Amino acid sequence: MITDWGRQTFKGLFEAIAEVLLRLHLTPNVVTFIGFCINLLAAFFIAQDKIFVAGLLYIFAGFGDAIDGTLARRIGVKNKFGAFWDSTLDRLSESVVMGAIGYWSVLQGNALGVALAFAALIASYMVSYTRARGEGLGVQTKVGFGTRVERYIVLSAALVLGYPLYGLAIIAILAGVTVLQRIYDVWRQMRMT
Repeated sequence: MITDWGRQTFKGLFEAIAEVLLRLHLTPNVVTFIGFCINLLAAFFIAQDKIFVAGLLYIFAGFGDAIDGTLARRIGVKNKFGAFWDSTLDRLSESVVMGAIGYWSVLQGNALGVALAFAALIASYMVSYTRARGEGLGVQTKVGFGTRVERYIVLSAALVLGYPLYGLAIIAILAGVTVLQRIYDVWRQMRMT
């Protein structure tokens, strides 16, 4: 999975950055919140038709999202609220950026862009929901190629390259397929019990 590959590949970089943040006395929850604020700024730049700048900010915010977990492990903090806070702000971050692309589409007079923003956002939420609901029923499901990391990579590239609507279309498809995979996975596991 891309998530595991990224953690291993960039482990040294993330730990070095976490060390700097540790010396600045920043907590993982504060780092998560800073990343969310950067995503709000990215959304603002999307609305201002400064897509490339928004893409750079979105990438920068994504590193914060990767580093908060490294920082938590580094200082030995493992609590349920931190995990909840991180997941909640991840969903909000994704929502404000995709929502901003939808708003940008409205300003461009592009109804298809608005529809793609809704489709990508709904599919992205359903990826998280199917996993959480499965876990609530005692079933682990992490299958699929449309997880948070893959969606982040696609949207980052789309923003930096100046094609946000293509990014939304790819996300809607990847996340939609992932939802179907997880529904099937939960059904398959529950049928066996």
